[in-house]
Amino acid sequence: DTVDCEGRSLLKTFVAASVRRGESVHVFGFEIPEEEFRAGFDPDVAAQLLYQDGFTDPLCWNGKTGGFRVEEFSVLGVVTRLQRGPVGSATIILDSLSWLLLHRPVPALCQTLAQIPRAAANAGLDFCLRVTRIVVLLHGDLHPLGLVDTLHSLARAVVWVGPAPEGMRSKEDAHQLASMLQRKGSGQEEYFSILTGFTLKAFGEPTRNTPPADDICSPQVDTAAYLTFNLQLSDTERQARDRVPLPFHFSAQKKSSLLEASAGTGKIYYEPDATDDLDEEDPDDDLDV
Repeated sequence: DTVDCEGRSLLKTFVAASVRRGESVHVFGFEIPEEEFRAGFDPDVAAQLLYQDGFTDPLCWNGKTGGFRVEEFSVLGVVTRLQRGPVGSATIILDSLSWLLLHRPVPALCQTLAQIPRAAANAGLDFCLRVTRIVVLLHGDLHPLGLVDTLHSLARAVVWVGPAPEGMRSKEDAHQLASMLQRKGSGQEEYFSILTGFTLKAFGEPTRNTPPADDICSPQVDTAAYLTFNLQLSDTERQARDRVPLPFHFSAQKKSSLLEASAGTGKIYYEPDATDDLDEEDPDDDLDV
């Protein structure tokens, strides 16, 4: 998201959808209090959330136990917290990845995110947990563009939030946000808006209106106007070109000699050009005098 369009409402829609699918949802919150994050959910959805509090004391200055410290965000630390929940499918929510990027090295953070699903699946014989997805909130305008592109390359799907396009607005959802989903690989784009209760209204794929070919007036550019040589031939130059014999055209004398039967002897025919300078003392022109 950006400072103009917040994305936490969209993040909560993914949380509600995962709970309705019967998955356990582990929320690692760092930016807002737990009460503020749970606000707006239905009671049955809020009761299913497994919240890891990284907001109250992230640097362990107060010495209180039970919170989630930033040093714990590693493969082992995250899997240990996941083991406190039920087995089965699980969704991990990070609110937000931007906060972690300010306190953890980028390479280590990317490796941790990539290794969490496999580590959770291999945690133990008595614990079987399948991390189906990791959903993170990223404040795109807080980071360099190169870092944002790198993080996008690690994701299977990227969602942007922004104002709804003019063609997709209606009276009931004119002020809602529009999110564009781009799926990695297929490049498919979809638009949808966030409604009350953290539900989505899909608009489908965007329509690209292209003007007719008759309405496009592109000036004709003379590509040969700025060349340093002439691409066109005059009539005199064209006649001179036609008079030049080609290498594969034989004269009448050479053609007749080739058609005659060979009598064990050979002949060499030399047809000098008009510009040849024949030297009788050096007919092969191999002496550098």
